Amino acid sequence: MQRRSFVLAALGAAGMLRRAHAVSIADFHIVHPRIRPGAEVHAAFALAVLDVAMKAANATYSIRQADVAMERGRALAELADGGSINLLWTSMDSRAESGLNVVPIPVNRGLIGYRVFVIRKDRQAEFDRVGNLADLRRLTAGQGLGWVDTDILVDAGLKVDTSTTETLFAMTRAGRIDYYPRGVIEAFPELEARSQTEPDLTVEKRLLLKYRSDFLFYVARHSPALAGTIERGFTAAYKNGSYMRLFNSHPYIQQALVQANLRERKVIELDNPYLSAADRKIPEKYWEQWPIVAHDRTA
Repeated sequence: MQRRSFVLAALGAAGMLRRAHAVSIADFHIVHPRIRPGAEVHAAFALAVLDVAMKAANATYSIRQADVAMERGRALAELADGGSINLLWTSMDSRAESGLNVVPIPVNRGLIGYRVFVIRKDRQAEFDRVGNLADLRRLTAGQGLGWVDTDILVDAGLKVDTSTTETLFAMTRAGRIDYYPRGVIEAFPELEARSQTEPDLTVEKRLLLKYRSDFLFYVARHSPALAGTIERGFTAAYKNGSYMRLFNSHPYIQQALVQANLRERKVIELDNPYLSAADRKIPEKYWEQWPIVAHDRTA
C-alpha cells in the first residue's frame, strides 16, 4: 500500500492524474511515451524530478502520455523526426544523444549504473563463487532490446542475450539466462510488483556491477526551449536544495538503497565507452559518491 501511495502521489504531482496547469495557460505541453504496466514506480520518480525542475524554472506545463508505449529505439526516432512525443528519460548514450536536445544532468544521480542481478532464488550459491569479471564471463546475462547496457556488457567480454523486459524475467526463471542486471533502484520494485507471478526470483545478495551511467531527459529536436527550461530549472533545483530533498526522501530511491546494502557488495567496475563528450563533463556534484548510504527518512 505504501508503494502504491507514493506512486500515485508522484504521478499526481507531476500532472499524470490531473493536469498540473490548464492547457490554455501552460508555457509547455509535454508528451512522453505511454508508461507500460508495472513501470509506474520508475516513472513516478522521473516525473517528480521533472516537476521539481519546472517549478524551479517558474515554468508552467501540461503533461500527458502518448497513445502507445514505445521501445527505446522508436521513442528516440519520434524525438528526432516524429511529433507524437517531445520528452523521454533514458540512458545516456552518445549515439542516441546526437541531434537531440539533451539535459546534461543525471535524473537519478548515477544509480542506474549501479547494477544488481535478478536471479533464481536457488542459484545464490553459484553467485557466491563469483569473485571477479572473469568468473562472471562464464555466465549469461539478459538485457533489453536496444539498451546501451547490452553494449557495455558485451564490450567487457560478458555473454548477453537480449529480449523484452517481461520475457527477460521469464528467461531468468526458466534458466535460459543466468542473471538479469538492473539498476539498483529498478530491481527491487520490479520484483515486488511481480511477487505473485515470479515468486522464484530474487535480487542476488553480494555482487554489484558499476559503471558510469544514468537516465537523462531527452527532448525533441524541435523543442529546444523546453530542454533549456528543464536544464535551467534542474540547475536551480540543485541550488535551492529541492532536488536533493526529493532524492533523500523519495521511497523509490531510499528503500532501494536500504534493500541493496551496497557497502557489503563485491564491486566489479566496467568502462562505459558510450558516454558522449558532454556526458564525461558532467560535474561530480550531480553524481552520487561511493560508498552510497540510505538516508534516514524518519530523522
